[in-house]
Amino acid sequence: ATREGECMNRQKGFTLIELMITLLIVAVSVSLALPTYEAFREKRRLTAAAEDLTSYVAYAQSLAIKKGQPVSVSWKGSSSHSANFCIGLSAPPKAAACDCWQTDSSAADYCSVDDVPYRLSKSDFVQVDHEFMHFNPAVGNFSFGPVRGIVNAWSSNEIVDDDWLMYMHSNAGTGSSRLYGLEISLSLAGRVQIFQQTSRASRMGIYPEC
Repeated sequence: ATREGECMNRQKGFTLIELMITLLIVAVSVSLALPTYEAFREKRRLTAAAEDLTSYVAYAQSLAIKKGQPVSVSWKGSSSHSANFCIGLSAPPKAAACDCWQTDSSAADYCSVDDVPYRLSKSDFVQVDHEFMHFNPAVGNFSFGPVRGIVNAWSSNEIVDDDWLMYMHSNAGTGSSRLYGLEISLSLAGRVQIFQQTSRASRMGIYPEC
């Protein structure tokens, strides 16, 4: 009876070798899953930022139709990845092209509609140093008209030339090796669309390609 009890005790639990093998398997599994998880987070951040930005522009269009007067979208950006950027909305009696860096609400170029400030900066759309925004042109503006929200004025032909108006990309990699890239375009009819860049290393899947 004593020998049987000793044998049963030996069979309980893990040996040190079995425990080390188990820990090794867990470590390998985590190391393999981590890049996939980080890529998912990068994709989700980029998608959310692009959707937020297009929603903001589309809101300007809806305001123009609702108010029966033009509403302008103005921005100031840079070609530098680390630079901040801003985007703002304005409607009469404020200036057609507002300054989204202006903080004096009494100024004529302060971004507001009916005395309500409409101004957002980089940190409102993206996590600093995670997603990068580019504008074409770097500084510009356009207006949505009250009739069906069509674009009725713009500061540069680049804004309505069927090319990208804004684009953003992930911070992973460099150049075409970056994981994800999204372009935002504007048509004269006032349609704002998101496209995925085929030059990037990975595809988003949910947007048409450009």
